[in-house]
Amino acid sequence: MVRLGRRQFLARAGTAVSFAGGLAEVAGASQSATRFDPSRDGFGFPNWASTDTWYPEHEHVQIDPESVEERIRREWKGTFTDVFGLALSNTPGSLLNLVSQQLSVSVNQLAASNGHCYGMTYAAQRYFEQPDDLPSEVDVAAEVSDPEIPLGSDEGPIGDLIDHYQSRQLLDIHAWLGRRRMFRPKRIDFEAELAALAAVIDEFGTAGVTLVNTVSGSSHQVLVYDYTDTPDGARLALYDPNFPAKQYQQTTRTFTIDVSKTLPVSGYSEYDAFVFNRWDRAIRSSADITSPVESNTRDDFGHLLSRVVRVAVDTAAVSLAVVDPEGNPVRRNNAAYMDRRRTDVWATRYRYDAPPGRYRLAVVATNKTTYDMQVQVAGLGIDPLDRELKKSMSSGEVHEYVIDVPEEGTPTVSRVHESPTSVLPKLDPASVAVGAASGAALAYLIQSR
Repeated sequence: MVRLGRRQFLARAGTAVSFAGGLAEVAGASQSATRFDPSRDGFGFPNWASTDTWYPEHEHVQIDPESVEERIRREWKGTFTDVFGLALSNTPGSLLNLVSQQLSVSVNQLAASNGHCYGMTYAAQRYFEQPDDLPSEVDVAAEVSDPEIPLGSDEGPIGDLIDHYQSRQLLDIHAWLGRRRMFRPKRIDFEAELAALAAVIDEFGTAGVTLVNTVSGSSHQVLVYDYTDTPDGARLALYDPNFPAKQYQQTTRTFTIDVSKTLPVSGYSEYDAFVFNRWDRAIRSSADITSPVESNTRDDFGHLLSRVVRVAVDTAAVSLAVVDPEGNPVRRNNAAYMDRRRTDVWATRYRYDAPPGRYRLAVVATNKTTYDMQVQVAGLGIDPLDRELKKSMSSGEVHEYVIDVPEEGTPTVSRVHESPTSVLPKLDPASVAVGAASGAALAYLIQSR
């Protein structure tokens, strides 16, 4: 791998991060600090799920869709035009409403995270670079044994700071854009991503990385602090917040990136790809940055909002699946510690930059139930669709729908099949057991093509 100095990387990638304000302070701090050591600079407690009883005092603030839309209108407008080629004030209300609803679900369910991994990663990075921000009674992050330890005498607990970073991965426009690519890993230039990652580690000592499972759509945030060149990539050392600091006293956690492979990640659990969002550091330090770019070009992201499709159901008693016009599953981002009970949406599937054509949708009942399903299509130059569908089902019954999304004009949704008898015995038992994770419904769609 050809290593690039940070200035070379920024010139080549066209990222143009401003060194005014917070980012300059972060750079100076990291250059004078010792190397990141997860046994010292990782937290003394592990990543936790909202459903865990380890920290029952820790409460999350619920964020409703109206608050998300208000935040988008207030905080995204400065860069929205540059990014999407359209003034936020001229964006269809139906489109902002759809985006806000999905972001609200993701934030409250912690869908784009593994428990609190994103927040813990960037809080640990902050304390490594700015140790004076640690609570007065501790010297290093490893001594922080509980997220309820207060930041200071008149400040909230460390867990609130973790929650703050946790939400920003979805509510900050640059973080949100940077993670759109994890849904289409085949479009990522992993060699360029690795060069960018190495350059940031060279300059600052750490870099956040999102590990992705391209089959399940699950993801996990880690903090990389060192790398060793290999013939086709690099071997990287990382802090994984799923493990407390003391476990790193005897263990170094690593994964390997081989840029010659289509799925370049190996050696770390079930993950096979990665996303490096080069704007994360500027986001965390509140520095000014230019508009993000895709594939190192100056193209805008207007295509993401040309057409957006979203389907959501309210009960765990059904399995939901959607496939696009080419037969590819439409997914959502998943996480091991996702808490679906924090919203009235149990399962959701969505696609930005949705191609026109016919989308097939299946709902399979794993128990006798009544489901409420919302089908939405919105975008630029397309009429909105927002339908609420409510039906009762017997165990094993299947309802199939089609959503027709035109290039321009009015989308439609209609039910095309309703089985009165059980389909479950005909399906693979393992897929049926997946239930709300879409296994039974997806198996049905595949078999019925």
